[in-house]
Amino acid sequence: MNVNRRGGLAAATMKNERIRPLENESIRHDRQRRETIMLEAVSRREFIKTAATLATGCPTLLAADSANATNPEQLVKTVADAVLRDFRNTPRFNWGEGVMLAGMMQAYQLTRDRRYLNFVTDFANHWHRKGIGPTLEKRGYCGHWGPGLALLMLHETTGDQPSLDLVNRINDFMLHKAERTKDGGLSHFNGKPQLWVDTLDMCCPVLSHAARVTNQLKLQQEAIRQLEIFAKHLRDPATGLFYHMWDQQTGKHTPEFWARGNGWVCMSYTEVLMNEKPDSPARTRLTEPFAKLLAAVAGLQDKTTGLWHTVLDAPDTYREASATAMFLYAMSQCRNRSLIEIPYHNTMARAWAGLARTVDSKGRVTQVSAGTGPSDKAGYIAVKRGTYTWGTGAFLLAAVAYQETKLKRNS
Repeated sequence: MNVNRRGGLAAATMKNERIRPLENESIRHDRQRRETIMLEAVSRREFIKTAATLATGCPTLLAADSANATNPEQLVKTVADAVLRDFRNTPRFNWGEGVMLAGMMQAYQLTRDRRYLNFVTDFANHWHRKGIGPTLEKRGYCGHWGPGLALLMLHETTGDQPSLDLVNRINDFMLHKAERTKDGGLSHFNGKPQLWVDTLDMCCPVLSHAARVTNQLKLQQEAIRQLEIFAKHLRDPATGLFYHMWDQQTGKHTPEFWARGNGWVCMSYTEVLMNEKPDSPARTRLTEPFAKLLAAVAGLQDKTTGLWHTVLDAPDTYREASATAMFLYAMSQCRNRSLIEIPYHNTMARAWAGLARTVDSKGRVTQVSAGTGPSDKAGYIAVKRGTYTWGTGAFLLAAVAYQETKLKRNS
């Protein structure tokens, strides 16, 4: 990952103008002016209605018309500071913490606040001393590979050797010890040959960025191979969207398009393409399905809130923040790095506006669904929402990437 990516949004805020009394309007203004004033009032009512919809079921949110509510750098600081308050002890070596740590690295790149960098450095030093061997062996669970991306970002920033040592341990486990399906897909955990879309983002970014950092082409080839194996079993050819899980024993996949699952896929494609040569055959093979996936995702956004429903094509399911952040991150990085054409300016602007309003007054990202196993529609609806590490990290990644998009657009 290019750790110097900077992003966010200097979104336009609505004017808080007061509508003047109309008692002498017929004398001072013509009919056209009166109609203009009425339209402005309607617009304000619609804005209030939208903000109320976004706030449903959330803690007290940042005021929609506050200067800080949509200021990306301020929101990044607010959320990252909340992480420091909430994690006074070393985080676990697990997938959600990995996303959060990657977000903290990007927060450092944007703000140059060394507290964020030190947070990740302390994590690396702690786990290097303690060792991750037993953690990796525990059920062979792919979630324990996830922190590798943040560790690579740390190594690229500081030259930190303990972080690279940990990454090498993770990659060795993935390549030589992790269980696989018959065609080589990495199982979500030992004992059951199943492909979960979550697994892609635990393995592909780590393999791909390590390939560039350590100059090991085989790691990039393995990342691409995983994307293609998972797509063979989980991608819906009609829509380009991905199902959550495929089971080798039954040969069947789950029935729904889970939003965060497709977010994991979008981020995986993004990270791998960032490290692939522009004219390579592999890049060409990956670009077409990824572009179709993003087009399908963009068309399913809830236009009122800017968020996506937890079951993408089911408007009666709740709107979810972490998936929204992942989609915004992928679209922003694709545009920033010229990976594929992204004609979704309005989609991205709505997504950022919606995400900004999920940050509560304590700096915590809300409306994030809890850990989610493969299920049907009713099962996804039943998953509770709150503040979780993966949502916090995805928010930070999206905010930094989108700011770069906005800066480039305005330059």
